[in-house]
Amino acid sequence: MTKKSCCSDKNRRFKIAFYYWVKDGIVSPLINRFLDIKAIGLENIPKASCIIVTHHSLYFDSSVLGVAIKRKIHGWIDEDAFSKPGLGKLCNLLEQIPVKTGGQASRDDYRKTKETSVMWLKNTCDLVALTNDGASKYLFDENGNILELCLRMNHSGAASLAMDADVPVVPAASWIPEKHRKELFVSKGLASLRYMERNKKIPYIFSFCKPLKPLEYQNKKELKEDIRKKQLEAYERISGK
Repeated sequence: MTKKSCCSDKNRRFKIAFYYWVKDGIVSPLINRFLDIKAIGLENIPKASCIIVTHHSLYFDSSVLGVAIKRKIHGWIDEDAFSKPGLGKLCNLLEQIPVKTGGQASRDDYRKTKETSVMWLKNTCDLVALTNDGASKYLFDENGNILELCLRMNHSGAASLAMDADVPVVPAASWIPEKHRKELFVSKGLASLRYMERNKKIPYIFSFCKPLKPLEYQNKKELKEDIRKKQLEAYERISGK
């Protein structure tokens, strides 16, 4: 997709309106019914386009991120969602970005994901969000003790994307109380909703770090390591560990 097709598409206004209709009319009321969301550091998110890098504390953190941040977000979503009837059409209307997960992605798969991401970052003031799949298993153990973030997570993808698009990266961490953590991270779909119906207003905290500018780093590896460091520091602050 080119800049012209991105910015001049006659359906663009409809898709933006649809995004906020779904978010404000359906997702936000539902999420706020079950979670007590507190966002720290929203002022650190640049007004121009940037990349948000967070990790999973729940099965549906991408939706919670969309509620916490008022602007439009193009999230990296598991490619499988786009192949399911109804859900795939919804993801396309919401202008989400398919990504192949589980270590199965080829170079061509990643190139397509990155090209779509760069298009949004260069041609709009929207955000692109990467949620590290499974990062909770590496961020803390079953007792809540902090562990090193896994090297396989999206820090490398975020660093590479930031350098290609020349936009800042905002590392972010999330936290929910330990007694809810395992149930909500492992449970999916209706199981999560049933659990939250029994335990309404579960505290959920986001912490957004100051943006990291790719031009201030010599290479992708340095930026990747700093993203990981800032994310872990943010988690330590909000969890009190």
